[in-house]
Amino acid sequence: MRATTTTYNGAADPLSNGTAARKARFIDAIAFEWIKISTVRSTWWTLFAAAFITISIGAFAGNSAEGEVDSVLREIFVGLPIGQLAICLFGALAATSEYGTGSIRSTFTAVPKRPRLLAAKALVVFAVSVVTGLLISFATYTAGTLSLGAAVPHPELSDGSVLRAVLGGGCYLGILGVFALLVGLVLRASAGAITACVGLTFILPLMFHALSSLGDLLLKWWPTEAGQQILHLVPTETRLTPLAGLGWFALCTLVALALVTSRVTRRDA
Repeated sequence: MRATTTTYNGAADPLSNGTAARKARFIDAIAFEWIKISTVRSTWWTLFAAAFITISIGAFAGNSAEGEVDSVLREIFVGLPIGQLAICLFGALAATSEYGTGSIRSTFTAVPKRPRLLAAKALVVFAVSVVTGLLISFATYTAGTLSLGAAVPHPELSDGSVLRAVLGGGCYLGILGVFALLVGLVLRASAGAITACVGLTFILPLMFHALSSLGDLLLKWWPTEAGQQILHLVPTETRLTPLAGLGWFALCTLVALALVTSRVTRRDA
């Protein structure tokens, strides 16, 4: 009996490092990041916490809301500054968890082009955050309006400015997730990144309120505070307009992404 021989095909072997092996594409990096994020239990717990906090506070706030439509809508979304901390936690852990376990070295080996890797990571974090943010925003609006009193003016989605505010609230949380990711990439440690996010999005803005005219200037241009103006139906005189504020927050995040990508590319894992 004649022995048969099989020709080895390096291109068909995913473990082959030969020149015939297919190079990783950007879509592969996105799939890689999605698998890592979606299989970590903390991802779903932090997103659930963001939803529970914001929606619950919105429902309770609706019971006591009063005044004009703009004031009522702001009362419904009063829990967003607290719920956003959970989104910050999600974004920061998307970066720091890999540094904490040392798996970031394997990640850089799998996707050696770091700008491509960071772009994929930022895109996945933004997609998860914005989808979650939109669900939270519409659920908070629904829970809050259902709890409003009969004599209180109800914000209606048929009103373009109300729809813009509700959609914008979800987009704000999407950008915030990327913002927190960048903080995590810079600090590398979970505790430090979470503390920094709390300080940047919650504590510092509270301190600015005590600085009178200087505080108003800082609050006007502070990225997260500018982004939250999207929830206002009527622009505030001392702040950026709603769309301009969200655009400023997005621009600051994009610039930070470019700077962080340059830094991560230059330094060791």
